[in-house]
Amino acid sequence: MSDDVRVTIEAVPRTGLSAQRLRQAVADHPDALAALEVADPARLTVSFAPGLGHDPGENAPFQATVFDPAGNRAVELRGTLDRPEHAELRPSAWRPPPSRDELTAAAEILRADPRFPTGDDVVVYRPMPPLADRENPDGTTVRRPALGLYTPGEPTGLRHRIVAVDLVNRAVDWTPAGINVRMHHDCEDSVPTGIDALADRGGPDQVRVRVHRGSTELWNLLVVRPRASAPQNPGLGGGVELRDVRYRGRLVLRQAHVPILNVEYEEGTTFRDDVSFETRFNATGSDPVGWGWRLCSSPPRTILERPSTDAGNFQGVAFHHDGQELRIVSELAAGWYRYASDWRLADNGDIAPRFGFAATANPMTCLVHRHHAYWRLDFDVEGAGNDVVEQIDDTGSLIPEPVPIVRETSRKRRHPAHLRPSYWRVRDKSSGRGYQIHPGDHDGTADAYGVSDLWFLRHHPRELDDGNPGPRDRAAINRFLNGENINGANVVVWYAGHYYHDQAHPQPHQGELIGPLLVRI
Repeated sequence: MSDDVRVTIEAVPRTGLSAQRLRQAVADHPDALAALEVADPARLTVSFAPGLGHDPGENAPFQATVFDPAGNRAVELRGTLDRPEHAELRPSAWRPPPSRDELTAAAEILRADPRFPTGDDVVVYRPMPPLADRENPDGTTVRRPALGLYTPGEPTGLRHRIVAVDLVNRAVDWTPAGINVRMHHDCEDSVPTGIDALADRGGPDQVRVRVHRGSTELWNLLVVRPRASAPQNPGLGGGVELRDVRYRGRLVLRQAHVPILNVEYEEGTTFRDDVSFETRFNATGSDPVGWGWRLCSSPPRTILERPSTDAGNFQGVAFHHDGQELRIVSELAAGWYRYASDWRLADNGDIAPRFGFAATANPMTCLVHRHHAYWRLDFDVEGAGNDVVEQIDDTGSLIPEPVPIVRETSRKRRHPAHLRPSYWRVRDKSSGRGYQIHPGDHDGTADAYGVSDLWFLRHHPRELDDGNPGPRDRAAINRFLNGENINGANVVVWYAGHYYHDQAHPQPHQGELIGPLLVRI
């Protein structure tokens, strides 16, 4: 870290309902327990419910899903933080991915099964899909976390097995229906870290980060770690989430995260990936606010920088300033996939959102597939409202004219020859300050499954993700397009990057991180 740069980290609380407060609100709600057919609220799965909106106060709205793992049912509560027991109740099809506690309990049941393989090299890991629920004849369903078994020494060559575990009845299904993988293939080299090594040791969910160069404050922002990132409950997180980002005292971004992350295989399998499950990587330095937050003395190294191992000495969010920019990094796990959630905040005010893709040994990723990452960038340049969006087209002119975008719409990075956008910009209508959005060199262009590359929307507090309505987990951001005016409004930009992975015919960019460059103007 440069001698004249100082990075400080301070733990700060979030505004919302604690899990304990939400559980009590459910117990006091006249209809919640009856809707779930549950007598004991203690058996329900609840989590922190953040206040929605830009500046949530005591009466801010909230949205939370309460889940009964025994009955495999959920209800959604929509209300205000000051009176959660009066929240509106809605049925919900949301099924959260298995928690760390569920995975640990499932692994214990699996290891006790007489069919569990012997050998010191057996690893129990998180596979894809994360759940293999079973429907009963009466229409009810049984929640069953999926577990992967890696057995490299298996004489038959069966290196991978995926099983389903019924936690209520303590039963293992060794051949669950609907699991579409090739079990005798070993894609990638890194042996996956086992379930038992991924304990959560607490620590704050959110910190305030300040970057000073001498007496000048360059950056001041809130950073939310992936395990608490929006959207959750419902939702699958957003990786490392940035909130209330200020550069030299001026607000530029209210919220920035990756709420949608999809994988599509050419043979037809698709997944909507978890963007909240933190896994291990290498980071050396000090932990100024406790477990899960590290200020590094050298650059952190995710699986992209150490491809031969899934091990690491740290789990959470790491910070490193190299003298020119602050890097904010975490590594995420979704089954056998490993993702680098990475932000770079330059001293000159530029912002580089980055996302990287890798995997541990598995039976699947040697098949051709595409990853689709969707950043949600809530621009509040100089404050909420009064922002404008403009498209800068490559017309051959030395000084191209910006084309205003006045209604909600979507765009692709490649258009017919008569319309080739070079970049876009979001700026405050009064001051002219803002950011240009320049596509990354390896961000690709959306295919039919990826839908589009950018969306320009008017801000609405509940539009944090698409709700994953399908089909095939396909991003459904288009459902927010309804022709609203965005000229002088509170603007949200969704930006998609598309990563093509073919092990048999590697592309020159493989191993790189994708993402745009946000250039300050």
